[in-house]
Amino acid sequence: MSKKFMSTLLLFAVFIGFMYWGISLLISTINSPKMDGEYIVYSILLLVCAGYALISLLLLPRKKMR
Repeated sequence: MSKKFMSTLLLFAVFIGFMYWGISLLISTINSPKMDGEYIVYSILLLVCAGYALISLLLLPRKKMR
């Protein structure tokens, strides 16, 4: 397996992991009876990291199709 393909898979795994972690933390914080602003900010930061990983995936160079 090439290094480019492996790094793309790892970046995709980071995107999925941070997205899942951020959404689950946000939902569990909102559904709890005592909402804590610190956890909401933390979950938003995780979602921002997931968005950064997604943008990095979209900006990867592609092969030219002819």
